[in-house]
Amino acid sequence: MTSTTESIHIQLQSFLLSRKKCYQLLHLLFFVPEKLETLFEIQKDNTFEELGEFHEGGKILHDFFKHLSIEQIKREKEEYQRLFIGPGPLVAPPWESYYRSKEHLLFEEWTYQVREQYHRFGLQYRKENNEPDDHLLLELEFMIYLSDLCLHEPTEEKIEKLLTTQISFLEEHLIIWIPFFCERVIENTNSQLYLGAAMLLEDFLSFDLESLVEVREGTRICLKKIH
Repeated sequence: MTSTTESIHIQLQSFLLSRKKCYQLLHLLFFVPEKLETLFEIQKDNTFEELGEFHEGGKILHDFFKHLSIEQIKREKEEYQRLFIGPGPLVAPPWESYYRSKEHLLFEEWTYQVREQYHRFGLQYRKENNEPDDHLLLELEFMIYLSDLCLHEPTEEKIEKLLTTQISFLEEHLIIWIPFFCERVIENTNSQLYLGAAMLLEDFLSFDLESLVEVREGTRICLKKIH
């Protein structure tokens, strides 16, 4: 029985590690582009060259990083400010509540729903009550955290529960509002970085949800056979 459960865990490792890296990459792409070394580190990776062979967003990102320069990064910092920070009306507000509230308000019920999820795992946003907890980067960080818990969890039963938590978070939050966020980015920028990142983000989340459901069901079947 032990060898069988170990086999399941080993089979899951590659999948879990791969998706964690994808979330980390997406988080970096939407982070403030002020650390030059971070973007040049991404440039050294061949991820986008591979993605570009079958995904348009990956191709756009590959072209961007292929010609990356300090001047280009400066322009992307300005574009980041215009899209996500301001001043002035934001082109693509990066908060879930904005897209799910009829009045486009922040600190709505979805903010407190994701906060509750963070608290369940002992997490707390350091600017809680001052800035909304349902920011894109925070929700991606939560998925990274859950992915990491899966990687280091030795029991398949607990992994299955963690997979279920991630499926629920995707279904109840990210999958609902991210398409609208990405649409605004895609329609309002000429930046290769954010155009490619938005296309990749939307498609990856849909793919990840399908993959998680499939893996969870496979894990459940294996556990039933073991027990």
